[in-house]
Amino acid sequence: MATPTYQINLTYKIIYGIPNIMPNTIDSVDYSGFSSAITETIPENNGVNGRAMLEPFPTYITAPCEKVTQHGNSWIVLGRDRPASRASGYAGQGHTQASSIDIVVGRGAPVPTSNINVDPSFSNDAARIYISQKTDIDDNFRIVNGGMGKSIAKSGIGIKADAVRIIGTEGIKLVTRTSATNSKGGSAAPSGIELIAVNDEEGLQPIVKGQNMVEALSGLEDRISDLSALVLNFLKAQASFNSSITSHTHVSFPIGGPTTPSIELLPAGINATLESAEAMVDNFKGRMNTNILWHNKYLNPMSSKYICSKYNKVN
Repeated sequence: MATPTYQINLTYKIIYGIPNIMPNTIDSVDYSGFSSAITETIPENNGVNGRAMLEPFPTYITAPCEKVTQHGNSWIVLGRDRPASRASGYAGQGHTQASSIDIVVGRGAPVPTSNINVDPSFSNDAARIYISQKTDIDDNFRIVNGGMGKSIAKSGIGIKADAVRIIGTEGIKLVTRTSATNSKGGSAAPSGIELIAVNDEEGLQPIVKGQNMVEALSGLEDRISDLSALVLNFLKAQASFNSSITSHTHVSFPIGGPTTPSIELLPAGINATLESAEAMVDNFKGRMNTNILWHNKYLNPMSSKYICSKYNKVN
């Protein structure tokens, strides 16, 4: 039987020096997880228009404490903390207060096979929402320590898929420490929010607070303006001094009258006076650019280039 296929081109790229090794094409219909005998019996309209579909998926190894709801390769498992085999997690150690809900689609990804038995695989299963009363949530999903370290033997929720989107029609709040105690009755750590790209904690730094940055830059702007004023006053004094030197004369001896201005100083003085005037114009332009143009462009809340976000805030 000919199976309908289309191909999706995937870009081969290097991320942080690690090649993204993926197949160049993916078939829209893949029955390779079935034996050839089963494949030959699949109708051509299998699954089209939402019809029931015959597709390969593995058999889940159910623990005695679990209640499993399954349809195709979609699963909801009510049980106790189990990130892998039946011996894993706090269920495997016989702990109490370790209830869990595991919502999974796509066991055995990327190509599920129908003739194998599988445990939960937090790294390979296609998408998962995992909720546990007691678990090591960071270790389960292989998340780096970050600044706040790992959560050990505490309640946790993990969401994993190729792409995760959280949409709030009227906003999203990421809030920490709404209670002084955690699920164990202990003191909740006053931790914040960490954004860690590519699961790499190297170079993790604090987030700059926008209004404090505006205040700091405004103060720096004032200091630059004060310095520019000092330079301008110096240029004015220097220009006056240069003008005086240019026309400077001495009393001749023995006649007693004034001498003519110095032939060497006259052109040099004129040139220095012109350069001082040019420097004062540049100083004025610089002060205008800093005090008005630069300030209004980056530190004015009404500007499109304002350094603070219009919508997003952190504390």
